[in-house]
Amino acid sequence: MTEKYTYSKAPELRENSVSEGLGRARVDQKVIAKDIPCQAACPARTNVPGYIEAIARGDNDTAQRVNREGNVFPGVLGRVCTRPCEAACRHQWTNINGPVTICHLKRYAADNNALPAGPLAPWFESTGKSIAIIGGGPAGLTAARESRRYGHAVVVYEKESHLGGMMMDGIPRFRLPKGVIEADISHITVGDITIETGVTIDKAAVARLSSEHDAVLVAAGTTVPNALPLAGVTPDQALDGLTFMKAYNNGGITSMEGDAVIIGGGFTAVDCARSCARAARRLLGEGGNVSVMYRRTEHFMSADSAELEELERENITVRTLVAPVSARSKNGKITAVTFRRNMITRESDGEKRKVIPVENSEFDIPCANLIIAIGQQQDWSLLPDGVALTHDHATTQDNLFTAGDFSTGSNDVISAVAHGKSAADAIDTFLMGEARAFDAVSIEAIDLDADGETGRLRDDDLRPPRSMPILPVPLRAEDDNEVETGHTEAEALSNANRCYFCHYKFEIDSDKCIHCDWCVGVSPRECIKRVSRVFHDEDGYVTSVMDASRAREGTYIWIDSHECIRCGKCLRVCPTGAISMKKTTKVRVDGCGRRLA
Repeated sequence: MTEKYTYSKAPELRENSVSEGLGRARVDQKVIAKDIPCQAACPARTNVPGYIEAIARGDNDTAQRVNREGNVFPGVLGRVCTRPCEAACRHQWTNINGPVTICHLKRYAADNNALPAGPLAPWFESTGKSIAIIGGGPAGLTAARESRRYGHAVVVYEKESHLGGMMMDGIPRFRLPKGVIEADISHITVGDITIETGVTIDKAAVARLSSEHDAVLVAAGTTVPNALPLAGVTPDQALDGLTFMKAYNNGGITSMEGDAVIIGGGFTAVDCARSCARAARRLLGEGGNVSVMYRRTEHFMSADSAELEELERENITVRTLVAPVSARSKNGKITAVTFRRNMITRESDGEKRKVIPVENSEFDIPCANLIIAIGQQQDWSLLPDGVALTHDHATTQDNLFTAGDFSTGSNDVISAVAHGKSAADAIDTFLMGEARAFDAVSIEAIDLDADGETGRLRDDDLRPPRSMPILPVPLRAEDDNEVETGHTEAEALSNANRCYFCHYKFEIDSDKCIHCDWCVGVSPRECIKRVSRVFHDEDGYVTSVMDASRAREGTYIWIDSHECIRCGKCLRVCPTGAISMKKTTKVRVDGCGRRLA
């Protein structure tokens, strides 16, 4: 009789390694990457829902602290980040109104907080070790900040008279004001990091610094323009994009006559074109034409759709599938550039599309100002003879490391920040003989009195994002006024409350669940499922589930956090209290589990 009712209990279905506290297993990193896709997509792993929730609650100071910890330059990146987080936002597949305006919210917090300049708290006491960092751009400054927190003495050497690198020299002021850059940098330099500006470093100096310091990091960026041999053009008749932008930002180019032609399709090419439009007053319908000429289609350009719209507003012509062939001059000055039309092959068998010239398709574009903005590369002469890059920031010289664009080639600011962080980690491991900081996941149980409420309303899903206000074109020609003017408080709160706050996680306790299916019935999406089997990888991460077609086949009622929009309806309807809400946060800890950040 007893054997008739004997059964095997299904194991507890729990995604993280612990139900509460610090999760330090590989599975915890996999779960939080799935649960918070925006943070996983950010190269610097910024706690996106953490700072957006703070903004939604009116706490801009906390939002700014979260951003300083994560992306180091919130004011800068709130304006010029390439926004990989927004492409990964859960709104991209749960509704049609587009992602949360994550980047604009970062800017709002940076522009509206009361935090004084100051360094972040150190992680470890002084080690007695010293590091020389060559380059005061985003990667070098990030590595300096992180290395100081590790307890090392840091000296930064910068060849210019100012810090900031490409942030200061390569991005126009109407996109990124100088004061914003200086404010972000001040949080780093106000500490006890030694800064040496106006110092030119060569390979002999690198060798000397290697003997004077325990480690040297080369973060000198990409400063050598890519060459474009063009028949009929002498070196003094064309400017490279970086040289032009540096001169423009420093006030060296205030006017421009005649047509301007910019060759290239990257960030620098677009910035050069918009700067030319101001110098030539073309954006007001005056002066000559400004044209961006690119060998591929707009799809391959770095600029997003919003920036392409700004090019059109500012009377800038974009011509694609064209390649320069030669130029004509008169009295030593360029008068026209000859281009040939291109076509792009179809992709096949995994091969990259190729650009093929179209025979007998040449045409001329009038040109008085030619700018070649096809990128830059590293100045390898900085490295001592025989030294080469290897992996994980290291080189063939034990105490010499690289970071940022010097290591990866030209990239964006957020990637440089991420690379500066990982370089600091690699150097600390080298100096101390072991890694001292690790990623973990803080799992905090939320009191059931919260009733599954995260602070947002279900109606917020129907709210379209508020667009960034922009300056009217007639006002853009004076004093390099910033084009994007920033959100008001009401606009920022409206955008912030669209966030699902994906750091909240709903889970079902199988021991309490009675399979009543009430949670399945109230779920607004197919985010709660009756499943018969659950499949895991070697780390215990749930890779897939098998739906149960009939109630008697169901082993678990499971919440798919990838589809969950954190509405909390399931928790409120559950009659047995089987559903809990937890808050998960990616944190850094030392080897003993002490939380660092």
